Amino acid sequence: MRKSALLKLVVLVTLAALVLSACSGPVQPTPAAEQAAQPAAVTTPAEIIAGQAWRQTDAYSPLPERATLVVVKGGQENASLMPEGESIEDNRALRYIEDTLNVDVTFAWVAPSDSYSDKLNLSIASGDIPDVMIVDPIQLQQLTEADAIEDLTPYVEKYANADILENWRQTGGVALAAATIDGKVMGIPNVQPQADAPIMAWVRQDWLDKLGLEGPETVDDVEAIARAFMEQDPDGDGAANTFGLTGTLNPVQVPSNLHGFDAIFNAYGAFPELFYRNDAGEIIYGSVQPETKEALARLAALYKDGVIDPEFATKDGDKANEIIVGGKGGIMMGPWWVPWWPMADAVSNDPNADWQPFMIKDKNGKYTFAMGDYTYSFVVVRKGYAHPEVALKILNVQNDLSYGLNDAPQYYSNFNEIWSLLFPIPFLIEQPYVVERMGREYQEALDGTRDPATFSEAMKLEFDQIQQDIAAPRSDASNWGTRMARLDAAQLLAGGYEEVRTDPVASRIIAVDSTWPALKKLEEETFLQIITGAKPLDDFDAFVEEWNNSGGAALLEKMNQ
Repeated sequence: MRKSALLKLVVLVTLAALVLSACSGPVQPTPAAEQAAQPAAVTTPAEIIAGQAWRQTDAYSPLPERATLVVVKGGQENASLMPEGESIEDNRALRYIEDTLNVDVTFAWVAPSDSYSDKLNLSIASGDIPDVMIVDPIQLQQLTEADAIEDLTPYVEKYANADILENWRQTGGVALAAATIDGKVMGIPNVQPQADAPIMAWVRQDWLDKLGLEGPETVDDVEAIARAFMEQDPDGDGAANTFGLTGTLNPVQVPSNLHGFDAIFNAYGAFPELFYRNDAGEIIYGSVQPETKEALARLAALYKDGVIDPEFATKDGDKANEIIVGGKGGIMMGPWWVPWWPMADAVSNDPNADWQPFMIKDKNGKYTFAMGDYTYSFVVVRKGYAHPEVALKILNVQNDLSYGLNDAPQYYSNFNEIWSLLFPIPFLIEQPYVVERMGREYQEALDGTRDPATFSEAMKLEFDQIQQDIAAPRSDASNWGTRMARLDAAQLLAGGYEEVRTDPVASRIIAVDSTWPALKKLEEETFLQIITGAKPLDDFDAFVEEWNNSGGAALLEKMNQ
């Protein structure tokens, strides 16, 4: 490894796997034909996702001789959740992985999540890189350029198991393309469920019922309902103190934007924050397109009329949540999982608060949404480590333990809470459309066409919560949250939608581009100023010109070479 190159690396490691556990529990795979939506294919090493028939190796075979693997890990602050007698360094799941693969895992260090990046920075700067670590796109590019990590192409081809291959395949090759640099797979890409998008409109159904209104389908509907919630005292307290549409200082934030206006932008065919391919195959930037100006005009009008919380531009997510939890908000934009937070707190305070999800159609009558990346983190292997295949093998076994596949033992009743503590590499390669699938399967179990005994332990617990809330609606906020998220919202997604997402080529380029932070700041400030009326709508054209002249045009040119 070239130490001088490593000294230049600025590493901000993404503990992405910790986030995944909050989005979805372990589930079992399903054929791709059952998925709600499929992305367009991209160029990637074709043999990797073609299947396993040609394999000459066993994805689970132990190493012929006992080997040692040095890893680093974050999340120490949650270690109290471990079962009595077990620890991050010594637990049944870890021992199962070690015994299955004939490897001894050694932790160079385990740190709290908020100090993990700093410790990894020091490791890299000193040239003391662990054998395996989790990195983000910036780190992947920089470590590759420094010749500090292994080309994993032959190992991915030989050792990724069938379930992981299928999950990659369901991304249309996007996940592997994100990990491929100069034709080589330099990291093992995660796959996150498309859980944080589309952004839905969550609406107080009890307020709709009181005012005799139907749920929204279009932006016009959202506006009409918001006005009614503002003007017609839906909470019945005799005061004009209810809000129509909440918001935050982040009007756009892909993915997982709480209280943002992403769905309104998308309804206009606008996809700010995304570098995506147009019909001609050219990468364009959504924030500088004419459709974005149209959406900003509508949002500015809504703000001027008081339809949007007049203080939204000064509020972070927590402040916006206070309106919902306090029972004064009637419409909130957010992904499928918001019934767990913050809405569960609202239902705890007021069991009559009947929140329901709605997807907003675009101007063509379709559901089309900006989507988050399939992949945002990668497992990489130190250059020179003797057994790079061990990383793939461990991920195979970890996924099996998570999903109850291939006769992997189910040791823990609270697995969803602690899986990232148990695994030597806190990283899962999940199904991209698992949320939709689970929603369908829960409904099938309710209809009697699927035996819930076939569910994983985590799904059995959730199904029990769903049944309890059906029997006694909103009597328990946790049960209600699970029902609304896993059943009602998931089934909306399962009905189908179209996707627009940032191209993997663009993601790698902006990750290391020095002009990007300033361009993003310019965009955020301009959009807020236009929406709040601090700048006229026509300043959008000046913003586009400045964006291009300040590096944006050069970025697009580089992406389209």
